[in-house]
Amino acid sequence: MSTSDHFTAAELARLCASKGVRHAVISPGSRSAPLVIAFSQQPDIECVQVIDERSAGFIALGMAQQLQAPVALICTSGSAVLNYGPAISEAFYQRIPLLVITADRPEEWVDQGEGQAIRQRGVLALHMRNSLHLPRRCDDELGRWHAGRVINEAINTTLVPVPGPVHLNVPFEEPLYGSAAHPEPATRSIHQVLTESFILPEQARWLIHQLSTSTRVLILAGQGVWSRGLAEQLQALARLPQCVVLTESTANLHAASFIAHIDRVLPAIPQPGSSVQGKADPGTFAPDLLITFGGAVVSKRIKSLLRHWRPAQHWHVDAGQRHYDTYQSLTHDIAVDPEVFFAQLATHVKPNESVYAAAWEHIDRHTTMLHHQFVAAAPWCDLTALARIMGRIPAGSVVHLANSTPARYAQLFERGEGQHHFSNRGTSGIDGCTSTAVGAAAVSQRPQTLITGDIAFLYDSNAFWNSLRPTNLRVIVMDNGGGNIFRYIPGPDKDPALLPWFEAPHGRDPLVLAKSLGLRCLEASDMASLSPALEDLYSNEDGPAVLVVRTPAALSAQVLRDYFTSLAQ
Repeated sequence: MSTSDHFTAAELARLCASKGVRHAVISPGSRSAPLVIAFSQQPDIECVQVIDERSAGFIALGMAQQLQAPVALICTSGSAVLNYGPAISEAFYQRIPLLVITADRPEEWVDQGEGQAIRQRGVLALHMRNSLHLPRRCDDELGRWHAGRVINEAINTTLVPVPGPVHLNVPFEEPLYGSAAHPEPATRSIHQVLTESFILPEQARWLIHQLSTSTRVLILAGQGVWSRGLAEQLQALARLPQCVVLTESTANLHAASFIAHIDRVLPAIPQPGSSVQGKADPGTFAPDLLITFGGAVVSKRIKSLLRHWRPAQHWHVDAGQRHYDTYQSLTHDIAVDPEVFFAQLATHVKPNESVYAAAWEHIDRHTTMLHHQFVAAAPWCDLTALARIMGRIPAGSVVHLANSTPARYAQLFERGEGQHHFSNRGTSGIDGCTSTAVGAAAVSQRPQTLITGDIAFLYDSNAFWNSLRPTNLRVIVMDNGGGNIFRYIPGPDKDPALLPWFEAPHGRDPLVLAKSLGLRCLEASDMASLSPALEDLYSNEDGPAVLVVRTPAALSAQVLRDYFTSLAQ
């Protein structure tokens, strides 16, 4: 068995394998030849080739998302590196571990007219947990020790202190294609010993007292995948009369005691300053203590309300100490893992005589009834199609929600048993939604469904320009002829002349594209054709498959407006 004759490439592949990196996504190029040789010859690492670096970045992100472990991402020098930018920023804000390995020319050639020699060192540093650079040569023991230490640091910091992307830039001199026998380990593997922070007893007693005496405690869960233990701790709090737990589909926390459809409930809550007859006082729902944890929150409504309500206390729980002040009310930054925070406090909080939870539960029941009544009577459109789709996705599935319409609609519907929902809400871009789902499906045994829009699907068509054809992947494309969210957002919809610049009608057929990619294709244009298409989509295991659902753009936007109006009655 052989490897590259470049020490840094050979040692990098060896240390990755020894430290548990099991997957590498490689884009072709010449300067990266030593890395390709070393990684492709490493038996403990499965390599896949993806030509488009932008798509490759998101495929690796999807893999790491499902594995919750680092995935290596390898490309050649020059502009190839810059194409990783969108995926890297998404991984940074979602805290997904990626080891980004970029080949480089010797630094002496930068700005000297040499091809593919750009200012590559630290080029993506703003959205990296760490940016490191290996030496050009390792001709002696000191150089090899230095290279080994840097490689260890790069791999370790993809996970500690919090997960995220790490950039390792590796310059190579020619010749590039030489190989050598696998040498004995030249450097040591430096192991990261995991530790856990906790709340000091005196501080914990104060926090418990605040939770026990506050009459309106609102807990808002952001994006993440959390343990059963955390869900149980939150349920214990949700049973208290003063506590309400709000979740979204991408928070992946499901319990009957949680308010799980924020955007379905909030239209019925009076906006601050309103005096609509028959509606409750807006202050009834405003918290005096807000607790937040997790990643991004999709709902713009809850953000707007909380920024207006300005609770007296806002605790943000995050081991990364990022001082998130999304709601402009932050009073306490609690730098522990949410799992630890709620385990320390939840069972010690005492109930009080509040009616806060009862008020939220009443309005949740009321809007749930209105939701089902409206959907049952509504015509064929995005809302009714997605209601049927969400109800048919198999239990235990992983559901990927593209930006931006699918991620918003999904918050209105019940989630199937055992499902996990993911979305690129770190930066909320549409550029890699399909590639992320392809990468996720490639390393998972669970059924995977991507719900996307026509714009997002067309934008990321290179997701299938590779050898990956995961049979567990189903793609549902909501085709309304453009970015239909702009027909609903106040502003773009008011000027017919400007609307095409936002909606971007493209005249392309996603079904034609899917067929050209060699994918099994289905189509639906009304409820009568959607039901059998969904049955075929999920009962036929000869995947991956694409279902294109045609819906009317203008009507879909109007129905959604009417829907929220009905919830406010």
